[in-house]
Amino acid sequence: MRRLSMVLAALSLFYLASTARARNLVNLSITVPQYNQLYVADLDIKNVKSSGILFTATLQSMATTPIQVKLNLAVIITLVGESPFQIAQATSTPLTLDPGQMKVITNLDLSGDNPPIHLESYSYDQQEFDKIKNVALATGKAPAGVYKFVLKCVDANNALRSNIASGEIVVTNPSRVELTLPVDRESITTPFPHFQWSANADTIVLSVYEKRPYQQSPEDVVSGVPFLKQTVSGGSFNYPPSGPGVRPLQSGRTYYWYVKIPASSTRGSGLTSDIWSFSIQSSTTSSSREDLNNSATQALKNLLTGTQYQSRLSQVIMLNGDAAYDGSQISTQELIDMLQNMNRSKIINVIIQ
Repeated sequence: MRRLSMVLAALSLFYLASTARARNLVNLSITVPQYNQLYVADLDIKNVKSSGILFTATLQSMATTPIQVKLNLAVIITLVGESPFQIAQATSTPLTLDPGQMKVITNLDLSGDNPPIHLESYSYDQQEFDKIKNVALATGKAPAGVYKFVLKCVDANNALRSNIASGEIVVTNPSRVELTLPVDRESITTPFPHFQWSANADTIVLSVYEKRPYQQSPEDVVSGVPFLKQTVSGGSFNYPPSGPGVRPLQSGRTYYWYVKIPASSTRGSGLTSDIWSFSIQSSTTSSSREDLNNSATQALKNLLTGTQYQSRLSQVIMLNGDAAYDGSQISTQELIDMLQNMNRSKIINVIIQ
């Protein structure tokens, strides 16, 4: 009896070792993109309508001879406050792998009328799909939740021949981004402003633009090259005093800014805030104000030779030395250059306060 027990134990160990070797014929791994949005149509694996990648699977043969395996995929969804449910399952036709061969497969390889990898079987829970579709009816975006892709390799008898790999996309559907500081149209004293906003997203892109005299609307201003463009985690950012590519903000200038939640889906959408502006108060000293008065007065005298204009110069030139053209503050030199190059018919909306 003892000898029989030893034989059975040896056979059991041999069976387990053989099973382990069979199960490890393929080493399988999966990566998924860090999307915060998905579209309902993306979940129909066989008939995906976009060109976005939902997962990338890497299969590597661990066998010493050529093998054939089938890739099995399950899509499992857990919506916020609900239990998990499976919406789709697919199994590919047999794939041949040579010893040590590595093969990379994405969801796009399984979709379409004539895909690179054909499906042997495919099932789709229409009832669950309709439930999600009804929630997303207005935008087409899948509701918030965890979207899990589970992969494994099986043999011709559907026996497991690899590890089980899974990847999750957490959908949050960012829908809100509001600016807080600097307050719109605020005049601030520091050239290193503190930016603050509120958004239901972890990462945003902050853009700051300088307003030029010829730009009339906020949209005109932000259509140019940004003064600063920075990816930020969190809800605030201090303008840096220095650093690669950093240009200091100038006193007496007006700047426009906004934040954007970057595109994070198969279709490249994003969410942008309103456009706000702020001005940095002029730091003109008493001596430079006097220089401004003298230079601007002389430029006006050269330009306006009629006595009817000379009597009004004292009303135009004020003592604080801040100048504006079409609503935007300009520097002393810009004012002098502007006056020297203008003729009478072209002087519009120049104010020196």
